[in-house]
Amino acid sequence: MSVTTASWNREETRVADLADITHLLRRTEFVAKPARVSELTALSIDAAVDDVLDVARNGSPTVPGSLAVHDPDRGWYQYVDAVTWWLEAMRTRPRPIQEKMALFWHGHFTSSWWNSVNRSDHMMRQNQLYRTQGLGNFRSLTQAMAIEPAMLVYLNNNENHKRSPNQNFARELMELFTLGVGNYTEDDVVAAARAWTGHNADWPAYEYHFFPSRHDTGSKTFFGTTKNWDGPDIIDEILRDNLAKKTVAARFITTKLWEFFAHPGIPAGVLDDLSAEFLATDLDLLALMRALLKRPEFYSTTAKQGLVRSPVEWMVALCHHAGVAPEDFGASWLGERMGQSLFNPPNVAGWKSNASWLNTSALSGRAQAARSVTWHLRDQDGWAHLNDLSVPAAVNAVADLFGLHPLSPTTRTALESAHQAERSAQSWKSWWAPTNLLTMAMLAPEMHMA
Repeated sequence: MSVTTASWNREETRVADLADITHLLRRTEFVAKPARVSELTALSIDAAVDDVLDVARNGSPTVPGSLAVHDPDRGWYQYVDAVTWWLEAMRTRPRPIQEKMALFWHGHFTSSWWNSVNRSDHMMRQNQLYRTQGLGNFRSLTQAMAIEPAMLVYLNNNENHKRSPNQNFARELMELFTLGVGNYTEDDVVAAARAWTGHNADWPAYEYHFFPSRHDTGSKTFFGTTKNWDGPDIIDEILRDNLAKKTVAARFITTKLWEFFAHPGIPAGVLDDLSAEFLATDLDLLALMRALLKRPEFYSTTAKQGLVRSPVEWMVALCHHAGVAPEDFGASWLGERMGQSLFNPPNVAGWKSNASWLNTSALSGRAQAARSVTWHLRDQDGWAHLNDLSVPAAVNAVADLFGLHPLSPTTRTALESAHQAERSAQSWKSWWAPTNLLTMAMLAPEMHMA
């Protein structure tokens, strides 16, 4: 878009065009559902964004009772149920940005089900925290995250004792969660680790508990200030009391959210403006997201073409467009094949994005998932009517099914050529021609674009 930020801000009643609304919904609600597109195209950008962010319309979503308990005899089945439940929540919530934010925080404040935690109750409680506070205050969210059992176990703060301080959580709190590399020293890590001693979770329940006898009450020097620092004080220093560090944190989180929702490489002016807004609201995430989604740069060609759907986003789109349930195509185990296993980030840094989703192994996983969805669509000879249509009409039909309009000339030519060749090589009304066209549509470049 060529519109300037100033003119955009003056045009608060500007009616959004179809492409803008489609883009907004794909990035915030996983899929641009036709009913939602129609609903929002009559509004201004400001009003459309406010509507998208109105998560009160979701009510008070809760984790299913069967997943809120630890059942060691049903660990795998609880995991499958958890993946299925969350993907369905992403697909069906009235305002799915609440789930999109939970997904963002899951990849930012990471913990892993199968690596260390091994409990449905703790992983789902952390998941619920990201759902309920993901658009709240960043400092409050960070404080709550720090004492969740899943995080305490995953980064070993459950074992952080004054006799042998463990630095894992203290280091990642600054390096990956709030400040980024280069904005703290090793001495700060040592001090923070000592401050967090005694904030533990013991076997067998691993519930958070503060043990005064395990806490280091000695003086510690953190960011140049010497006193008896306690764990939560460390977060307050970074995100409340030390303006320089709070500013760094605001820019750090603003950058991560922009790159998750818009495109890699946030423009300098956008970073300056949005991080200033974030600071001015005392790190209010809803205010930041409202400002981010109203930026003209968010609707630029760079943004609209800037992200590849993650495997999770792609699976949600498949479920919606094909009308299948996550376990109809093995989402709980195919996610790993595609490079994104829900509740199991690869490491504390979370998932990489864009090109990382498009390697040979990951695309092979998508092909396997697409083929599985195809079998469900073709059950009892479904979609056999494609054989009764002309080749261009058949391609249009599958493009309509998966929301792929507009198809690029390259994709359209490839689909039509392959479908025509298959019809020509086989007997008319063969079973394989519509089957393979459905699979190819799910693997088209347009289906992989967020």
